[in-house]
Amino acid sequence: MARKPDDYLELPAHAMGDEPALVHLHDANLPTYASIYRSRRAATPRSTMLLALVLAAVLSGPFAILGALIGSGGALSVVILVVVFAPLVEEMLKVAGILYLAEVRPWLVPSATALVVVAVCSGLVFAAIENWLYLSVIIDDPTAEIVRWRWTFGPLVHGTGSLLAGIGVARMWRMLPTQDRRPDFKVAAGWIIAATIVHGGYNLFATWLELFGGGV
Repeated sequence: MARKPDDYLELPAHAMGDEPALVHLHDANLPTYASIYRSRRAATPRSTMLLALVLAAVLSGPFAILGALIGSGGALSVVILVVVFAPLVEEMLKVAGILYLAEVRPWLVPSATALVVVAVCSGLVFAAIENWLYLSVIIDDPTAEIVRWRWTFGPLVHGTGSLLAGIGVARMWRMLPTQDRRPDFKVAAGWIIAATIVHGGYNLFATWLELFGGGV
C-alpha cells in the first residue's frame, strides 16, 4: 500500500522530492522542502512560534558568551583573536537560535521581521551578560568611565552586529515562503561577515586605546 504524502511530512531532512534522482518521479508525489514547510506551518499555532522565538532570543545570548571566553596566547595572537576570530564566533553564536529555526524548522518563524527583532534582542542579552562579567568579575573596581563606556558601546556594537546578522538570516528564510526555495546559508553569510567586520573594528579600536591610549 502506497504511503500518503503526509506520512513523510516530519522534517526537512525527509524532503525526498528534492533529491535529483527522484525528481522525475512525479507520480510518486514525494514531499519537497517547500511542501513540508507549508504543511508544518499550517499546523503550527502562533503560541508555538512565539515560544520558539523567545527561546532563541534568551538562549543565544548566554551561549555566545562561550565564544568570548577563548584562551589567550602571545600579544599578536591575542590581537588576531580579539579582532578576527572572537567577533566571528560571537556573531555566529548570537544568531545560532534563529539560524536553526530558519534552516531546520522554518514553519516556527512567523515573519522575517521577527527574526531580526530576536537577533537584536539576543545581541543585547549578550551585551548585558558580558558587561556583568567584565564589570563584576574580570575588572577589579572599574571606574565610572569604564562603566559608562561598556554600557554605551557594548549594547551598541553587539546590537548593531546582531541586527546585520539577523537581516541576513531573515533574507535567507524568506527564500522559502516567497520563492518556494530551500533557505541557503550563503545568503546570510555576507551579512554575518559584515557584522563581524563591525564588531572586529570596534575591538581593534578598543584594543588600540587599551595599549596606546591609557585604556577606556
